[in-house]
Amino acid sequence: MRFEYKELMAKLGVGYELSAYETRPWFLYDEDKGITCSAEVRAGPGLADIEAEIQFLYDETDDDEEDSDSASSGTEQIFMMRIMPFKDGLWKPSLLIVKGENYVNEIYNWEGKGCQFFCSCIEAIQMSEFPDIDDLIDSELQDDRRGGGKKGKVGKKKPSVNPNALVGMKR
Repeated sequence: MRFEYKELMAKLGVGYELSAYETRPWFLYDEDKGITCSAEVRAGPGLADIEAEIQFLYDETDDDEEDSDSASSGTEQIFMMRIMPFKDGLWKPSLLIVKGENYVNEIYNWEGKGCQFFCSCIEAIQMSEFPDIDDLIDSELQDDRRGGGKKGKVGKKKPSVNPNALVGMKR
């Protein structure tokens, strides 16, 4: 999927066109849990690329200092998307990683779904709610290419029956 620059910025929730080296950040801090959710869209030098990122930053406590073998240094990378210039003023996503899993070409419309996932996270932040990442993965990053969407009887056509094929039936 390819986007014009203005459309790309809208799909990432920025609302205006970033200049080179410019960043659009969103933050939310939960004092009770000691976690900051940080989301941002960054424009690279000379607009060579655009990156969208979400991280959870954990407060360090005295317990963390005693256990120096902890798995992280207080940060958890939740989301990373990289978008590169394509041609004729269009931009194309080239990387999408969510919670360490690569989604590039793994699900149908991964580019659009990645943008929607990011926007859903920043919408939660703007409403002073921590994004529930696992729920958002389940709702936003599902592969719907098989079966064309929802399953069930709704919208299915009645099967066409060839009367000549019916055996033992009177006409």
